[in-house]
Amino acid sequence: MIGVLVVTHGELAAGFMNSVHLIMGEQDQFDTLGLFEGNDFGKFKDEIHNKIVELDSGDGVVVLVDLLGASPYNATAMNMSRLSEEHHDVRLITGVNLPMLIETLSTRNDQQSLSDFVKTAIASGKSGVEELAIKKEVDQS
Repeated sequence: MIGVLVVTHGELAAGFMNSVHLIMGEQDQFDTLGLFEGNDFGKFKDEIHNKIVELDSGDGVVVLVDLLGASPYNATAMNMSRLSEEHHDVRLITGVNLPMLIETLSTRNDQQSLSDFVKTAIASGKSGVEELAIKKEVDQS
């Protein structure tokens, strides 16, 4: 099973986990980490590494972060070479949202490849962003 790690600023990641548990119940190989004011960046980077190793059962791990180029992204990216050398297949996706999480967690057992899983995550994240379309009455006077 593909592991999923959500890494964000503050309590956002914990909020995602809470929502996932409410909607889907407890999930295997799924965890979160939050970066808080005053956290040591080096220790945070190590926490991410350790969580990825813990979540990898051999099918790889996808790390979903909130913002491109921000600290959770950078700390994860700094681990990628080391994780590859340790034979962990890890992918990093930005812009995590709840539709992305629900879709990907519910399709992990479909025996899809890690590349297909990433494609599903990105597509479901994008398709989960919509504007409510309200039909406007046209004034015919």
